[in-house]
Amino acid sequence: MSIEVDNAYKITERLAFPRLVGSEGESKALAIVIDEFQKAGYISPKQDKFKTCFYNWNFTRYIFLVLGSILILMALSFYINPLITIGIFIVGLVIGYRILVISTSARIKLSKHEEYNYETQNVFTELKSKNSKASIIFMAHWDSKSQTFPTSTRILIFLVFLLGSLLIFITYLILAIVYLTFRWNLPILNNILLDFCLILATIGGLNYFNKTGNKSPGAFDNAAAVGVILELARYYKLNPSEYIDFTFLSTGSEELNLGGAGVFIEKYKNNFDKNSTFFINLDFVGGVELIRLTSSYGIPRKTSSPKLIKLILESAEELGIKIKEIYAPTGIWSDLMPVVQEGFEACWIGSEPGLKYVHTAKDTMDLVSIQGIKMILDLCVDIVKKLEKELN
Repeated sequence: MSIEVDNAYKITERLAFPRLVGSEGESKALAIVIDEFQKAGYISPKQDKFKTCFYNWNFTRYIFLVLGSILILMALSFYINPLITIGIFIVGLVIGYRILVISTSARIKLSKHEEYNYETQNVFTELKSKNSKASIIFMAHWDSKSQTFPTSTRILIFLVFLLGSLLIFITYLILAIVYLTFRWNLPILNNILLDFCLILATIGGLNYFNKTGNKSPGAFDNAAAVGVILELARYYKLNPSEYIDFTFLSTGSEELNLGGAGVFIEKYKNNFDKNSTFFINLDFVGGVELIRLTSSYGIPRKTSSPKLIKLILESAEELGIKIKEIYAPTGIWSDLMPVVQEGFEACWIGSEPGLKYVHTAKDTMDLVSIQGIKMILDLCVDIVKKLEKELN
């Protein structure tokens, strides 16, 4: 039996509507995912329920206002006493570190007020092989969201503000130490740095207006990826592997806090051998211009899976698929992050174009093509073949 690209595309069309956690679209989307798993031959797909909250996104909106204020205070404090500047530097580092932790974590923080918490779920199926030697988990989140700014703009705000702030913080630390040691000061430099702090604080403050809503149909992010893993589930049900166990996982609450991936890996991590388990996360798929392989992320930089990266690059070259390795320092999140933090090998496969339309009302089926879905399906199947060959 061969891969049916049209089936993955039709599933994508079924799911391409707003489906933010807590909305009516969420219930509709879950029903579709369960129905498609059943059509693929899995009568009773597993449904893991958990609670989630908008806390992380609300925190991110407000914390940039706090950091911007700290920047300005640090600049002003240098006019008063550089010792105060050093104290503010330490406070800023602590808060900055907290942001980096949130940016790559999947810890769900619930509200004390129950009405602000929502129940959602992961849906997944498992397929065992005859001679289990390895496991592959194909994962894609089913939820969607809209925001005031597209993802490309949000990434730019994060990078400019965080990297600019880090440079300013280090500069002020050096100047404070120099002043306290040699009593050297240059007022014009202080004025220039204050202007830079005001500019950076303004840029960071823009994130306050990046509110979360439910206006995006989420075809590219991430209905197409769900369509792909559901078609893979159907295909391998009819063509089981000799050596590889499969899990086909559709996660919830990715758009809020990577919640579904975090809940799954925390609950089932002891069921998988870290030396022979590979997570393939699909997010932003369906475009035809270019395959994006996110092979590292975060500050400091974390490499997700050398073995998977090698297999994917080899498969893409043999299939004639244009591919590019991507490093995602900050401002963008995906389900592979909690998996990598637990010590498992994982990779994130996406595609272009579409990033500037993600989380907007323009994330429609216009961004998804049958050819783009076929590229991802072919790539995934070839990766499995290569791994099977190694295990034989």
